[in-house]
Amino acid sequence: TLDEESRSVITSLVSLALVVTSLVVIGISVWQQSRQRIWGQVDRYLLAGLALANLVLVIFLWVNHLNFPLNLEAMEGSVRLHVLRAASFQPIYTEPSADFVALAYNPLYYVLAAPFTWVLGDGLPTLRLVSVIGAVGAALVIFAVVRRHTGSIWWGLMAAGLFAAAYGATDYYLDTIHSDSWFLLTALLGTYLIDRSRSFSGSLAGLVLLILSFWLKQHGALFAIGGVLFLLWREGLRRGIVYGLVAALFGPALYFLAGPALFGPYFLYFTWEVPRTWSEVSLSTFRRLIRYSIKYLPALAVASTWFTAWAFLRNRKALNFWHIQFVVALFSGFMGALDPGSQNNVFIPMATWTIIMGVLGIHHAKIHWASLSRYHVPEAALLLSFVLLIYSPPQAFRSSESQQAYADLVEMLNSLDGPVYAPDLGQLQSGYTLYPAAEGVAMEDLIRGLDIDQRYNPLMMKILQPAMQPPDQKGYLLLNNRLGRGWFLDFLLDYYVLDTDFQDRFISLWTLPSSFSVGYPRYLYRYDPEQAAANPSS
Repeated sequence: TLDEESRSVITSLVSLALVVTSLVVIGISVWQQSRQRIWGQVDRYLLAGLALANLVLVIFLWVNHLNFPLNLEAMEGSVRLHVLRAASFQPIYTEPSADFVALAYNPLYYVLAAPFTWVLGDGLPTLRLVSVIGAVGAALVIFAVVRRHTGSIWWGLMAAGLFAAAYGATDYYLDTIHSDSWFLLTALLGTYLIDRSRSFSGSLAGLVLLILSFWLKQHGALFAIGGVLFLLWREGLRRGIVYGLVAALFGPALYFLAGPALFGPYFLYFTWEVPRTWSEVSLSTFRRLIRYSIKYLPALAVASTWFTAWAFLRNRKALNFWHIQFVVALFSGFMGALDPGSQNNVFIPMATWTIIMGVLGIHHAKIHWASLSRYHVPEAALLLSFVLLIYSPPQAFRSSESQQAYADLVEMLNSLDGPVYAPDLGQLQSGYTLYPAAEGVAMEDLIRGLDIDQRYNPLMMKILQPAMQPPDQKGYLLLNNRLGRGWFLDFLLDYYVLDTDFQDRFISLWTLPSSFSVGYPRYLYRYDPEQAAANPSS
């Protein structure tokens, strides 16, 4: 396998070669445009090739990831436990315990994935397949939307290709075991139906999908509100009231009145009270949003903002639901940026709508401003967008060596003479049962944002009592990073000492790169409170 430096060099060389080649080809096409018609189309062929290459690449990576034996992202093991509870009709949101701590997200993804486990098994590949289906569906909707509004397959391909290219910019989340891909699919498909349909049934179906996006992820409420307001404006007060009642009934009413009965007594605690503590407004919130847009989507951000402002201010007849939902998507990005501990997956809706509206805006400019077309400015903007979204396929690729590394990990765990707690893993899909099984992110979510002492937090110590007093005074911790770095679980240093540093033994089990990549299993700690007290630095 390539080391990190080699991967970085290869990525840089590929990016440089792509940029130079693309600029040369576009320069030649501009020079030759008046002489040979085929040269005037070279940039379009090049961009079509880029779009197809990104689509093929991302599908290849998604297939490659399906059978990865451990977590591609920190919370995958924890999400799987949620799905298993839904599949066996157990309450999902229960009191935090050593066996299970729920995540602070809405439950529809767990319910949606449950039937797949009945047919295909309850392993990680099944749940990743569910996410891939959602991601592919989202790409198809993006293609259909842009093709419909431009009348061109080529422009639809541009949008779908850019969506695929943004895989790295959204922290590689779309095929992991999370609700993001289905949240995006329902928000897109609901918007598509409302935009296209003029019948009551079609608009209602679209609104229901937007409501479902809320049940997949809390920010979906923004898209549902956008749907109600748009339908009220487009179809009048009489129907608008009906749409509002439907949204209120199956949104907040069902959520607050029936949620605990349907999904567990701690439903509102996890999905309402806990996330409210994460948000903080500061200059870094706006810096993060601006930095993200400039780094990945500058041309598309300018085009989408201009195109939406033009529709609002200059041509109301051209205003459609996609313009409205673009504003909503921007606000969802702002809401995500309020949480400094969030990954870039919070920008998936914002990035997706920026791509859709940016491509539509570039198309509009090309049609109406001949001077831009003459100098291939639209094509250059699309090319720039592809270039800035370049990520490293070698970093995202997972080697077949991971299967052997997982077998080695399981063998090591089974050789130990006591239970093992691995907060970075939560629970394994097979071979060994970790205990406690309370996953680290789910636990940290309960206390982050609160103005309390996180190192000796009573709730954390209560949950992990079995790790603090293991049976027969024998127990282990398996961690991706060492304790003593200001983590909320550092209190376990009072009970455990470092036993083994496995170095790169399990490096093939590394999670996907992201803003907060947690690495791979490396450090084994042994329960020994006497030695821990005698040597606190251990």
